[in-house]
Amino acid sequence: MKRIIGITAMITCCCLVLTVVSFTAKASRATPTGGIAEASDPPASVEVLSFRGRSAENKKIDLFCTIKSNCCYNIIVERSSNGKRFSAIATLSDNKKIAEFALSDENPLRNTNYYRLKIADNKGNVQYSKTMVVQLYNSDDLYMVSVTPNTIFKDLHINVQLKNRAYIVMKVTDERGREVIKRKGIGSEGLNTFKLDGTATMAPGNYFLEVLVNSKDLLSMPLIKG
Repeated sequence: MKRIIGITAMITCCCLVLTVVSFTAKASRATPTGGIAEASDPPASVEVLSFRGRSAENKKIDLFCTIKSNCCYNIIVERSSNGKRFSAIATLSDNKKIAEFALSDENPLRNTNYYRLKIADNKGNVQYSKTMVVQLYNSDDLYMVSVTPNTIFKDLHINVQLKNRAYIVMKVTDERGREVIKRKGIGSEGLNTFKLDGTATMAPGNYFLEVLVNSKDLLSMPLIKG
């Protein structure tokens, strides 16, 4: 496990966009006229297997990601306060088939932080990960709520970090306010993860996510399903 601490800077973020994480870039060599075809380079491939965050001591946010690749790559960790304008806070790099990274954002924004990974492979191809939203709280029951699309099954994962046992309600509504998905659960002290089954198969469009803890602490954010 690598641990990399980056210097953070304030920026701005606002909705979670459900997009694709992994990408493949084709690369081949030209075949000389009348000659024997040379073996082509394997396609460069970098895939985000997981990307998550949690509240840490001294008001920090710890970020974790696992990367699968067959080439050298650089990852720039970016943060925003509105989901639109992002700023780099750290750079990660490796060439292992499976690499795990840990990063501490020592100066997160006060309330809502949006994070994404900007991935560049050794062929010059650039792609962005799905956006993770981390909301910090200063309440009796709650440290943090984070939302990230699961990179394998594509459904949303809701992570709730509690100070005490709490009742949690999660729901997704459409543009007309109609309830599309709803889930209830009991969370224990510490980090709890809930999967919102069915979010991966929702029709493209604009939605709204609400996470309510003990009927008082609320995370409310728009979703865009592409």
